[in-house]
Amino acid sequence: MNRHFTSVAVCLFAFTAAAQAQDARVLKAPSPVNDFAPAEEFVPDAIVVEFDAPTAALADVFVPQTGATGNVAVDDVAFRFDVTTIRKQFEGADPVAAAAAGMPDLSGYYVIEFDAATHALDDVIAAYAALPNVVRVEKIGIHPVSILPNDGTFPSQWHLNQATDRDIDAPEAWNIETGDPSVIVAVLDTGVRYYHKDLGGSGGSASNPGGAGGNIWINQLEKLGTPGVDDDGNGFVDDWVGWDFVTGVSGCWSGEDCSAADNDPRDFNGHGTHCAGNVAALNNNGYATCSPAGGWGNGSLQPTGNGVKVMAMRIGWSGSYLGQEVGYVRMDFAASAFYYAANNGARVASCSWGSSNSGGVGAAVTYFVAAGGLVFKAAGNSNNQTADYLCGRSDVYCVAATNQNDQKASFSSYGTWVDVSCPGVAIWSSYHNHNDPTPDYIAALDGTSMATPLVASTAAAVWSQNPTWNAGQVWSQVRDTADNIDGQNPSYVGRLGSGRINLYNAVNTVPVNTPPSVTISSPANGSTVTQGTTVNFSGGATDTQDGNISGFLVWTSNLQGQIGTGASFSRSDLVLGTHTITASVTDSGGLSGSASISLTVQSPGATPPAAPSGVTATRIAAFTARVNWNDNSSNEDGFQIERQRRVGNQWTETTTVGSVGANVTTFTSTVSVAGKYRYRVRAFNAAGNSAWSNWAQVTLNN
Repeated sequence: MNRHFTSVAVCLFAFTAAAQAQDARVLKAPSPVNDFAPAEEFVPDAIVVEFDAPTAALADVFVPQTGATGNVAVDDVAFRFDVTTIRKQFEGADPVAAAAAGMPDLSGYYVIEFDAATHALDDVIAAYAALPNVVRVEKIGIHPVSILPNDGTFPSQWHLNQATDRDIDAPEAWNIETGDPSVIVAVLDTGVRYYHKDLGGSGGSASNPGGAGGNIWINQLEKLGTPGVDDDGNGFVDDWVGWDFVTGVSGCWSGEDCSAADNDPRDFNGHGTHCAGNVAALNNNGYATCSPAGGWGNGSLQPTGNGVKVMAMRIGWSGSYLGQEVGYVRMDFAASAFYYAANNGARVASCSWGSSNSGGVGAAVTYFVAAGGLVFKAAGNSNNQTADYLCGRSDVYCVAATNQNDQKASFSSYGTWVDVSCPGVAIWSSYHNHNDPTPDYIAALDGTSMATPLVASTAAAVWSQNPTWNAGQVWSQVRDTADNIDGQNPSYVGRLGSGRINLYNAVNTVPVNTPPSVTISSPANGSTVTQGTTVNFSGGATDTQDGNISGFLVWTSNLQGQIGTGASFSRSDLVLGTHTITASVTDSGGLSGSASISLTVQSPGATPPAAPSGVTATRIAAFTARVNWNDNSSNEDGFQIERQRRVGNQWTETTTVGSVGANVTTFTSTVSVAGKYRYRVRAFNAAGNSAWSNWAQVTLNN
């Protein structure tokens, strides 16, 4: 038997525009100064007002429901100055709780927004300050801050920030979110120089790779465990910093490790290190470059990082093509890496290479996505409209590259299958130079390879900002907040995705509002009370946006309309009958929640009826029985009939088959399946139900 083994390998989507033969440790510069910003300015259309206690109490009730405070004088000023929004500044602030805790009471603070096009800020302030109900009025200051990092190459990273603003607005975004270590991004590539100080922090180096930390994912159970033992039981021994899946590859570049898979996913080619830096290079550490979700340091090199984590997955190597060094990956290595990443906590995968549906990669991607992950894939550098395998999938998001003018990069592939675009020309990032392996390097590379990890990092930042979101929500946010670049690309409209990503827009999210949760704790559902009895009602309402809003509950009865408000109240005037009691509330975002119970009010002295007796069941036609009983009560409202079917040795399928009115003592029942059946009857009135009668059996067939 002849067996043919095919090894599928594809080129990486990047090429060098310029490479720095300098140790990244010398690329430092003073912190840039935003010297063109004014020393201070104010929001032109908003102020903060502190109301006195009575007005604040009114506002707490009325603002969520009506948008007004409930105070006539205050609301008159709001009307005159075209106030558009009034909202509580310190949500959940409560004067009673503040007093009990010995804390300042902030419950009276509200933010008021108005139409600045027709009203001057000072005029609005004067009007509110003149009100006796207002304790203070404040402008809202805007102060310049040096959010630009002091990393030496940041001024050259045009894709993060440039004067023309054809960038991803990273400095603006970093005021909101810089990334969180709980979010792990798997970089499936040629490996990662995980001890590069702009990735692994100050503790690692070429001579001490085990000191790596920073923004590199570290498997602490294995790092601190017993050498040679799979301490965490994940099937990989000593996988303390990811995994090297490359094994059995011939034709590797001289000096590269391609013989066996192991626990050292270090880079040789440099491509993977560059991609990793675009995901999570340490920000504001005075060293090398920056990234969208690289956290925020204290201005100097530190051993740890607070950005998203890079999981190093080596699936590629350097090979030779026409005498030139070229990076390759193999689909089986990629498949293994997807599986590992999914099982070890990665939520995002960055894939800057070509693909085919081979080597199990299709199933592995499906697994990763099913685990809740997001996959970002380079569109390719062929300047054509042909999608490779992964880009042809609807659950993988493909990235085209743009230049400094928001135009499609000359090399970038494009098409209706592209999901989003991102800068990919002259992108500076961390690098590994295998010809000089000791010092850290940085390099400027072109390619959709560079654009892809920038999008992955943006998604990781969104997930950091919104940790409860699922993958679909994160992707929608990244896609829907991209800047439209159709005007710069008239020949590619509809073929560059939703636009060029904007990190600031993506992380500038409003928390997703959910309806309030309402519970009724008293009275119990199905309770019966005598008319005139005092009934105590109590319940609660909680909301992810507004917290405890039990005080805003509104209680209604289907028989009497509104019967109360708040978390608890009592009523002794409920009318006779069976009430459906509903407690409902609406949160500040306009979403409502409710809960309902049944409560029966009976006449004084009323008692449940006596149980019927003498029940018989007689077959009167095919599949039809007549049930008869003796009426032993004089105060029933009717009778309820219940049926069971014999299945094997058990009576089952208990079903209420009907009811009849008072004084009726017969009922006809039809079944669809032949067999043995039995029936019983009970009487009911407003005071409750009688006991059940005896069972009466009958065989029904055709």
